[in-house]
Amino acid sequence: MKEIHPWNLSAWQQLQAQRQANRLAHAYLFHGPAGVGKQDLAEAFAASLLCQQPAADGSACGHCSACQQFEAGTHPDNLILVPEPGKTQIQIDPVRELCARLGLKSHQGGFKVARIEGAHRLNRSAANSLLKTLEEPTDNTVLVLITDQPSRLLATIRSRCQGLRLAAPPAAGARGWLATRVGDHDADLLLALADGAPLTALALTEGEHLTRRRVWFDQWQALIDGREDAVAVAADWSGAENNAPLEWMSQWLMDLIRLQQGEHAIRNLDLLEPMQDMAEDMDPVTLHNLLEQVWQALQMTATPVNRQSLFEDLLIAWTAAGRPRRRRKHA
Repeated sequence: MKEIHPWNLSAWQQLQAQRQANRLAHAYLFHGPAGVGKQDLAEAFAASLLCQQPAADGSACGHCSACQQFEAGTHPDNLILVPEPGKTQIQIDPVRELCARLGLKSHQGGFKVARIEGAHRLNRSAANSLLKTLEEPTDNTVLVLITDQPSRLLATIRSRCQGLRLAAPPAAGARGWLATRVGDHDADLLLALADGAPLTALALTEGEHLTRRRVWFDQWQALIDGREDAVAVAADWSGAENNAPLEWMSQWLMDLIRLQQGEHAIRNLDLLEPMQDMAEDMDPVTLHNLLEQVWQALQMTATPVNRQSLFEDLLIAWTAAGRPRRRRKHA
């Protein structure tokens, strides 16, 4: 069963108190920044509702037949809806199917629990279809919507759910939790890169996230120094499986803007020295325009766009922004 992270313990206790008082809402909206364990809490909550022998704190026992089915992903009353791979929106048909199943009686005589991950990606038709179920819920049905962008949900959806905000923990608590899990990695750096979200910070230690980040930064720096070609770098960046190069670039640009404004609380702590050097040569208006261009590019990657061309345009603009720097260095 999923861990109930210490910073979400009060939310867990609130849910279990409502259960003990028979005052569970029929729909919840778990919202908050990415990387704080919203999905983990929702999974633990679902398991606890379906468990046949929950512990005194409400957590699932992990041993009964219902828990075994839950762990195997075969419990008939545990329903999950996630965005389809490659789709930018949750379409109406999967929502209709989910609502139809929620309208049936429980297979095991207890709760039916449904989770919708990335609920902000419901398109309007899908959201309106879900609204009917929210307005007329069946007995012993609990629906949990999970999102880090609640403002993108229809107001009518939000108003019919009990909101539960999950926030990042205080820095000291996050650092202590993370330090026991990341070995030789710098917990302070990881948390800074993850904007304080412990699970995002932990994920950065997996695979080659940090190694690739440094390679991309070195290429990015080399572009404004005239040591790399924008087209070649764009070919490398566009081959990434996700939008990580763009997301890192947005972070780097924001850090440059912070440094120009006299702030030293930047995210990329390990890159402070080269960033300070860059910030001296960059035009503030150009940096803001580039940041806006990166944000637009991130939105465009969700559409059928030519990624190579998209990355080329960005990196050519970045290279052009480095002209004053190159003139200074060659003066």
